[in-house]
Formats: sequence, C-alpha cells, structure tokens
Amino acid sequence: MGKAETLQRIKEAEAQVRAMKAEAEQEAERILRDARREVLDVAEQGRKKADEAYEAVVRAAEPEIVSQRKAILDAGTRDASALKAKGGTKVPQATNAVLARFQGALDA
Repeated sequence: MGKAETLQRIKEAEAQVRAMKAEAEQEAERILRDARREVLDVAEQGRKKADEAYEAVVRAAEPEIVSQRKAILDAGTRDASALKAKGGTKVPQATNAVLARFQGALDA
C-alpha cells in the first residue's frame, strides 16, 4: 500500500468520523427537542390536573361558603335592626337635649 493510498484511506476515515459526529450531534439535538417537548406536555397536564382539582375543591366548598355568607348577612341585619331600634327610642331625648342647648345658647 502506497503513501497516496494510505492518505486516501485516512481522509476517508476522517470524513466518516466527521459525518458520524455531525449525525450524532443532530441526534442529540433531536433527543433534546423531544425531551423538552415532553417536559412541556407533562407540565401542561400537571397544570390541567391542578386546575381541575382546584375547581373541584371550590365547587365542594361553595354550599358551605353560601351558607356562611347568609349567616353573616343575617347576623349583620339583626345587629343593624337592633341598633336602629335602640337608637330610635332615644331620638326624642336627643332632640330635646339639642333643642335645650340651642335654647340655652340663644338665651345667653
């Protein structure tokens, strides 16, 4: 085997190595893209499941929330009515007191 033939074989081997290296790099990039896509898909599925679980919890708690809201509003209405009634009985006394002070101020 001569030098020329040996050089030719070396060049062919180097070309094969470069081709194999390029192919391996392309394969690595494809695998990485596929893995990223799969991660995004898994994350999206996780988000969907979390949203569904959240909605289920909210739906399950809704009757209790409505009940508590009604109880709070009823208690507030009762308290407001009681304050109004209590204040209403003292309106004549307050009016007389204001009038007496005003009359005192006029007389002075």
